[in-house]
Amino acid sequence: MSAEEQLDHHAEEPQPTAAQAEKAEESGKEAATTATPANEAQPSSSAKKNKANSYYYWHGHEKERAKHGDVAPMPTPHLVSKDDNVTVTVPVVPTVSVSKYSWCDGEKFVSVYVEAAPPASGETLADDSIEAVFTRNSFTLSFTTTDQAGKKRTKQMVTRLARRIDADRSSTKVKPKTQEILVKLAKRVPSVWLDLEGNASDRDSADDEPPEEKGEEEDDEE
Repeated sequence: MSAEEQLDHHAEEPQPTAAQAEKAEESGKEAATTATPANEAQPSSSAKKNKANSYYYWHGHEKERAKHGDVAPMPTPHLVSKDDNVTVTVPVVPTVSVSKYSWCDGEKFVSVYVEAAPPASGETLADDSIEAVFTRNSFTLSFTTTDQAGKKRTKQMVTRLARRIDADRSSTKVKPKTQEILVKLAKRVPSVWLDLEGNASDRDSADDEPPEEKGEEEDDEE
């Protein structure tokens, strides 16, 4: 092909449009970008080792670096408590003295009637809360009641007796219908009680001995 024919052939070839040229340029950029990660240099094993050593050095020498001000000093541990038990505060139940009661003298027993939970009060007596302590010349009665709001109250009656009793034979009993506590005081000797409260001695005396024992002593003397 002569030079003139070559010129005519190139002149006949269509020239790319502006849009085609722009698209070709973008395709070239994408190809270059995709090939970049493959051409990046990978870190050597020596570089990885140095990086690991620097981490352990940095985190394994806190105390030394703290002296030079490189890091904040480590907090000092403080003992809070050696006792792991949790302290639970139990609410205190108020104690009320019993002043209202009645009593009746019998041949061998003295009966004391204590109104534990009057109907008008709306209280309920806890039967398992009744405790009684008897001595030769006194008795102490304690019990707990609960009102309609759920509030508990401990009631107590401490009585010094006019005469001596037999503590082993004395007892208490609850009347379910009236919620009344009956205290049975066993007399030391059969006698007439004019008063319930008094200052009876705690020591044995001739008046406290049963009549049978007195008769036996007189027979022995004869």
